[in-house]
Amino acid sequence: MQPGPRGRRPGTDALGAGYGTAVAPKTSDGGIRSALGAGIGFTVLTWVVFFFNKIFFLGELNQSLGLRPLDTHGLWGILFAPVLHGDLEHLMANTLPAALFAALIAFTSKRLWFQVTAIVMLVSGVGTWFIGGVGTAHVGASGLVYGWLAFLIVRGFYNRAPGQILLGMILGFGYSGLLWGVFPTQMGVSWQMHLFGAIGGIIAASMLKRGKATAK
Repeated sequence: MQPGPRGRRPGTDALGAGYGTAVAPKTSDGGIRSALGAGIGFTVLTWVVFFFNKIFFLGELNQSLGLRPLDTHGLWGILFAPVLHGDLEHLMANTLPAALFAALIAFTSKRLWFQVTAIVMLVSGVGTWFIGGVGTAHVGASGLVYGWLAFLIVRGFYNRAPGQILLGMILGFGYSGLLWGVFPTQMGVSWQMHLFGAIGGIIAASMLKRGKATAK
């Protein structure tokens, strides 16, 4: 009797020829769990940092870790400024849009959310560091908010994805009032972080086209 399939050696076909090892496709890291993780996680982080700063440092972290233009020590603000806020009203104003936009991006891919966030933080922080007022300290998640929103609005055009274009149009219409935030129309508001955050979001959309964000 000839050996059946049980007699095959691993990595060979019935004739003994090598056929390699099949690799299961990787599953997406997006979905509702990723969306909730990013939205809720970022919200919890900013609120914990706010009360930690107020209770233990009396708000001094805003100055020491905020983004201070043209001050080399203020470069730490590129990393820390997005999770620091001046007061409770400032924090509450950023909480809902930040959670929503973070969740929408992470729904596609949590890795994509981290990539977009890193690009927006870098562009927003560096741009503000160069042109922000000397002697000022810039804090708040609004740079990320503008960057995430800009990414969501334009990514569909880069991906040629009708669903993403529609979502972007809805968000653009619903948050059209934020447009004025990129202009120096209000004292005490970092329009620089808003402007460069939005630019960072557009850059992220152009760099992280569909299929590239999760490519190895």
